[in-house]
Amino acid sequence: MDAGSPVPLRELSEDERDCAQLLAIAGVLTIRQNGCYLRSAEMPVFRRKRVRLALSGGFAALVLAVVVAVLILHR
Repeated sequence: MDAGSPVPLRELSEDERDCAQLLAIAGVLTIRQNGCYLRSAEMPVFRRKRVRLALSGGFAALVLAVVVAVLILHR
């Protein structure tokens, strides 16, 4: 997907349109009457948020695993 050329909405499936709407809410896409435009200036911010979410999820899983291991080993 190129930032300058739109992806026509009629070529997108229903699931892809739903995803495009969510990306528009996140500020990554602009949806106009003739298609979806990528907002390339917003991509670094979106990537940082996505990486932060993945890291925080991984950290939470690690903490949960440690708590479970301590509970199992304590008994």
